[in-house]
Amino acid sequence: VDVDGFAVDTGPGTLVLEPEATVPLLEALCLAGEVLPPATDVGKRYLVRRGRLVPVPAGPSGFLASPLLSWPAKAMALLEPTRPPASGDESVHAFLARRFGPAVAGAFGEALVSGIAAGDPNDLSASALFPQLKGLEARFGSVLKGMAAARRAGVPRRSPVTLRGGMRRLHDALSAALGARLVTGAEVASLRRKGGGYEVSATDGRAWTAGALVLATPAFVSARLLASHAPEAARLLEEVPYAAVDVVALGYRRADVPPLEGFGFVAPRGQGVRSLGVIYSSAIAPGLAPEGHVLFRAIAGGALDPGFAALGPSEKVAAVVADLAVTLGVAAEPVMAHVVPWPRGIPQYRLGHAERLAAAESALAGLPGVRLVGDAYRGLGVSDRLREGIRVARELGAVRAATPGDVLIDGH
Repeated sequence: VDVDGFAVDTGPGTLVLEPEATVPLLEALCLAGEVLPPATDVGKRYLVRRGRLVPVPAGPSGFLASPLLSWPAKAMALLEPTRPPASGDESVHAFLARRFGPAVAGAFGEALVSGIAAGDPNDLSASALFPQLKGLEARFGSVLKGMAAARRAGVPRRSPVTLRGGMRRLHDALSAALGARLVTGAEVASLRRKGGGYEVSATDGRAWTAGALVLATPAFVSARLLASHAPEAARLLEEVPYAAVDVVALGYRRADVPPLEGFGFVAPRGQGVRSLGVIYSSAIAPGLAPEGHVLFRAIAGGALDPGFAALGPSEKVAAVVADLAVTLGVAAEPVMAHVVPWPRGIPQYRLGHAERLAAAESALAGLPGVRLVGDAYRGLGVSDRLREGIRVARELGAVRAATPGDVLIDGH
């Protein structure tokens, strides 16, 4: 949305360029030329420690020089390749503690999780949230060995990029490409079997028939729609918890803000900062802020700070303003403030998530052509959604010929 000349992304603000998903979509939508490489080193990120910003270690030398860990803790972490792998699900905190030691888990576990899922590292599944790390352990017997092998193989580092004008460019281009096939502003009231397919009815009386049905709604909405057709699947989907988060965007005069470098910072609880993290949006993409101004985008609330959602808009703004004063020394008042509440913002992949998802999909076996997609299942990022869309399209295309009546129910 445009707020006083600032382009504020109310959800995800960046994309990762992946040759199997993101790149071909952007090319198909004629957006490849609108991709903006970051104007700063997005690999440089900070962690709040007692109100101060400390660089997150990047590479072995940075790790050894980091003040975030003691030398005994660093030595324990570097012994990670000597530890045997383990199978089975475990929390993110337990995984980090087992592989790298309890000090690493304590120093980085919450920051790692809060920046992605706004959750509790003791509660979230490492296999579901970070399948890449568990995959390295399974394949190489060690996370560090796996990372070293990737470097030797020349696997490129995936960096986030932005679109000129913000992520709405992607939404607008998708909408234009779909044309009249995309129906918005129609709340789905019910689903029912009809012949060999399905009928989707909206609250305004309109209805559509389809041979296949892709539910991209949040898990709790999909549960309601499926309750009378697949009650066990609906029960499992209803159990997926969501964390409330707020996006708080603040604009400042550039003269009132110190020079910014890097992607931003994350803040574990108990470090004197209320925000979960703050992104230096205009440092990454200067065009998101008017000339002579700076745009910050904070994420606050989450599973470990549920009380943030109960604050009023002015209180939320004041909390983030105070965080910028503590961490960056910003003393001026913002010239723009915009708050976007997400009461059920981010699904939480709790322990046993993969097993519950498999059980839910198994319970849908009696509904041929019905698929579940969305951030409640297999990854929280935009690139995860694009890969998932390609997979589901191929699955449906393999079992039946697509018809013009096929319907996708979008989460928005």
